Amino acid sequence: MASYFPDPRRIVTGHDDQGNAIVLKDSQVPCVPISPDANFAVLWETREFPANISGNEDPIETRTTNLANEKGVVLRIVDIPPNTVTLFHRTVSLDFGILFEGELECRLDNDVVIHMKPGDVCVQRGTIHGWTNPGSKPARIYFVLIGKMAPTEELRKPADGAEAAEPLKIGEKVLEETGFKREEMASGGQ
Repeated sequence: MASYFPDPRRIVTGHDDQGNAIVLKDSQVPCVPISPDANFAVLWETREFPANISGNEDPIETRTTNLANEKGVVLRIVDIPPNTVTLFHRTVSLDFGILFEGELECRLDNDVVIHMKPGDVCVQRGTIHGWTNPGSKPARIYFVLIGKMAPTEELRKPADGAEAAEPLKIGEKVLEETGFKREEMASGGQ
């Protein structure tokens, strides 16, 4: 898929050896095709709660392994071309989709369609959904995905003794991620 927007500029701050604030990175992050339906650019990812803000490691130098990260937060840009319908999918995470440019429709599995304009925010709480760009112009949406620890024994017992998140449940039904293959959604890394 062609690039419809300039690659996003990402500015990362940190500290020098004396503790003074400095700019660690100031560069464009490539927005690359993940499928015919979308281009992705991962701008930041944490891999733990609470996030470690020490050091100068750049997490986008390592490829993401999923749309959401059950142990942290992902900040991603998604560009969706005109006249495109994405697949229905679910991430087990709390997602904030902030429409920056263009228009999109958020489709739910019960045939509900929500029309979004620039500046609108869609809060996804583990629901199955898909995106449609019904227009003739591309759309750019920013996503902040906040992971919910997966309901595995290893993840449900954090080393620090803190309580792990419960699985996403409606009644007795446990809802899990669906609609995509993790390895096909991996992005970033240089």
